[in-house]
Amino acid sequence: MHCSITTSGKPRQCGNPTSNATRLTNAVVLLVLLVAIPLVRGQTAHSSDINLSRLAEAINAISQGDLPAAESLLNSVLAESPSDADALNLLGVVRAQEQNTVEAERLFRLARAAAPAHVGVQLNLGKLLLTLNRTSEALQVFQSAHRLAPQRVDIKLHLATLNANSGNYQRALEYLRLVPRSAATNDYFPVLLRSLIGLNRLEEARRLAREFSELRPSKPEAQAEFALLLAKGGLSNEALILLEAAHRQTPASFPVLYGLGIINASRKRYDKAEEHLSEALKIKPDDVTTLRALANVARATGNLEKSLAHLVQARRIAPDAPEVLYDFGVTTLQMDLLLDALPAFERLHQTYPRQAAYLYALAATRWKKGETVETARLMRSYIALKPQDPSGFYLLGAALLRQELITDARAALQRSLSLKADPDTEYLIGVSFEQVGDRVAAINTFRRVVQSSPGHAAAHAALGAAYREAGKYIEARRALERAIELDSNDLRANYQLGLVYAKLGEKEAAKRMFARADDLRSQQRNQESVILKLIESPQP
Repeated sequence: MHCSITTSGKPRQCGNPTSNATRLTNAVVLLVLLVAIPLVRGQTAHSSDINLSRLAEAINAISQGDLPAAESLLNSVLAESPSDADALNLLGVVRAQEQNTVEAERLFRLARAAAPAHVGVQLNLGKLLLTLNRTSEALQVFQSAHRLAPQRVDIKLHLATLNANSGNYQRALEYLRLVPRSAATNDYFPVLLRSLIGLNRLEEARRLAREFSELRPSKPEAQAEFALLLAKGGLSNEALILLEAAHRQTPASFPVLYGLGIINASRKRYDKAEEHLSEALKIKPDDVTTLRALANVARATGNLEKSLAHLVQARRIAPDAPEVLYDFGVTTLQMDLLLDALPAFERLHQTYPRQAAYLYALAATRWKKGETVETARLMRSYIALKPQDPSGFYLLGAALLRQELITDARAALQRSLSLKADPDTEYLIGVSFEQVGDRVAAINTFRRVVQSSPGHAAAHAALGAAYREAGKYIEARRALERAIELDSNDLRANYQLGLVYAKLGEKEAAKRMFARADDLRSQQRNQESVILKLIESPQP
């Protein structure tokens, strides 16, 4: 969670940081002291009116961005009173503004030790810790601030947000109940909604949505944020009602158009999603998030060329953004543009070696290139990171199976199946029996696959082939004809069915199937029977 600290003492909107650099760049001015100086100084210091005047001048200098002048003024105060809490606090603000967070934290802690009842110091320290993503420490500091100033709404909101972020929704609600509706800001409603949805109190969430829409907040950003939270919690209808009303009020609002696009895409209303996202892009032509959303919509509808075009544009704008590079890699991998996908995933893996999604994607690309030894090596590293993920054992098993390491392959596949029932995994287990000539086990396995997944064409083809080898030609014919109904381009099914027709004396039918198999053989390279299961991109 990231919150900048402002000159007024009011918290800015919070969000999830992506890097330390981003947190520090967005941390504007750490300053919540302007109205607190007289009170605090009366309790903690005996400085002259001259020093009080210098502190006021320093505050003004910080507000104007003149940090050297502020530092000079504050050093003059500290030369006379080294433990002056106000001066230490303000000098901490200067260091934070200079992005020297280590020194800023040291100064805030010195100020806190000098004046334990100084609420402004507590808030500055807590907000600095938030910018550094040290949330558990920040929580303790805000709890201390709350004890000092239980009436302050911004402290309650910080505590509610921190608890909601950690999944302690009930505790978040307890803090939110202390905030009167008349004092509720735009930050209040998203935290309350997240807490209600987290506790599965959906009817209360719906009532809150109606209340929020009746308030008609002036900022479209607040409406879009609230609507996206509704949709994420499974209340897409309420989210669309809210945003469509906002769209009628502000038809050229980027956040409203973007939210409409994202929510419609989540409901698979891709035409509407593309329409709204395209309008949003006209307002912000270089918005990378919108370009990615449009690329995802195009990919979902099978238009990989359009998806790639959006991602190429996104890469021109943000060449180093990992989420753009990942989407680019996934799209090019699906298009079999392996020479484009491979360097994208190699770069991601080198930069983020412990990010499981990037490791898996690199392994999938190596698999598509036929590099099964390297695929197995990468997947063992992936399993070390994600030992409970069935997709890791699945791809490892497929790679070992291609190397004819049958025992190890079957062990990996069975481990995957134990973690999650999956017809593709069980199909490969059947293939492992088939490869060692265990026809009975292969038939039993393929039968289980087609029973649990009747549309699995490859399993029907494999079952038909196994029946043919067992001399069960009627069963073989039934399975193979079903396989071709499901996938007329299945080379194995066409050829095997030709053999079955020949055994049954249907010579003309056999000739047709063999001719069809020859055509497919000339059109196709090795048919891929392993379904790659790319995992979700990591969220920033």
